[in-house]
Amino acid sequence: MGHLNQFPTISIVTPTYNQGQYIEQTIQSVINQNYPNLEYVIIDAGSTDNTVEIIRKYEKHLKFWVSEKDCGQANAINKGLQYCTGEIFNWLNSDDYLEPGALETIAKSFSSGSDMVAGRVRLFEGEGEKEKAIEFVQHSKLSAKGLLYWLKGVQFVQPGVWMRRDLFFKSGGIDESLHYSFDWDLYIRYLSLFPNVAYTDKLLIHFRYHAQSKTVSMQERFRNEELKIIEKLSIQTSNKNLRKIAINRDLERKWFQVLKENINQTNNSKLSRILNILKQIRLANIKIWRATAGAIKQITFANKANL
Repeated sequence: MGHLNQFPTISIVTPTYNQGQYIEQTIQSVINQNYPNLEYVIIDAGSTDNTVEIIRKYEKHLKFWVSEKDCGQANAINKGLQYCTGEIFNWLNSDDYLEPGALETIAKSFSSGSDMVAGRVRLFEGEGEKEKAIEFVQHSKLSAKGLLYWLKGVQFVQPGVWMRRDLFFKSGGIDESLHYSFDWDLYIRYLSLFPNVAYTDKLLIHFRYHAQSKTVSMQERFRNEELKIIEKLSIQTSNKNLRKIAINRDLERKWFQVLKENINQTNNSKLSRILNILKQIRLANIKIWRATAGAIKQITFANKANL
């Protein structure tokens, strides 16, 4: 594979809890990369299944591992980071796994001086011979504003997005008060300061969908936490440019809620609902988005409410 100095140290943290049926595949996918400069840390939250037994099988390949109660996934990742010294960092959940050769691809992609590397991700369900691909995600248009607004074409799948560890800390790291959308929050802050993303169309990660995964089972909690993040970013003062974007995003979100409420108030007349929208535009001193005209049109031509 050439000289070791061609390969910057990559640190990976796997947070886990009762994922014994999947974690061995995750561990093997990391250590079988045969990447010469690898730090692999596993933080288990005190599993009661066979997770610890499996971890022990591979402990000679690990920089550090522990099994003890923690305060959630974000806390586990931060705990693991204490044992990481690599130039490149990401966390890999214990139900996902790396594509062979992924770490070498990631290292080469960072060699151009980029701040972040984003690669192709395969979303799948099932296991073993019953594995079935759902779709392939190619990251694109990653930026702080793009993520905050979920602009057209923006998408990301966490294990396919790799960062420089020093920039991770400079951007503020992971907020442990968050439990669902802390990666979204992190990437917004990271990209607001370090926007240079290198994209690769090579497959890096296999991301598992199953009924117990947070991504599948807790969509409403993700959405609620995103609202909390928008409000948090709109009042933080350390990054004025990001704060301005977040304030505008929060105003837009609240305005969409006003429009939705007026559309749904079918017990009031069309005229009163339209006048209420116009009044709130004046009082709030906000610009009129296309959505406002659309809402007024929807109210005007609705069949259920009368003037």
